[in-house]
Amino acid sequence: MSGLNEKTEWKKLFSEDNRLLYEGFTYKDKPCGTGVAYFSNGAKYQEGQFGIKGLLSGKEYYPNGSLRFEGEFRLNRAYGPNPPVSGSFYDSEGKLLYQGEFKLHRGGVGYPAVEVPEEYGPIRQKDHPEDLKYLMWDDVRTEEVSS
Repeated sequence: MSGLNEKTEWKKLFSEDNRLLYEGFTYKDKPCGTGVAYFSNGAKYQEGQFGIKGLLSGKEYYPNGSLRFEGEFRLNRAYGPNPPVSGSFYDSEGKLLYQGEFKLHRGGVGYPAVEVPEEYGPIRQKDHPEDLKYLMWDDVRTEEVSS
């Protein structure tokens, strides 16, 4: 993805009903670089380094504002968002539940699933900002970003 740094710009992205979805660096009006994504209630959803298919490293929160996960995500080259691969996972009250490497499972068509820690649940939280469009492979063709 070299060459993207010269083409990114700091922006605020809003939903059709004018809710702030994201503020930070963007490429083609999609998160790319340092930024913060928001739940519809205005609380932080994710913050850190965004790239293709979402967060690559940083923090993810619950809708109540508590930290859910802090660590690294795997760049998903298949269907679905980037899954967490290592870091710290907390419950919605802030209690550390797991720290270390995450074990993932992909069976057939569908998003990857977290097997360990079992309590993690779906990769995308129920209340994630659905209006926010993430950078996808088609947005970053080699000929467009090579210098």
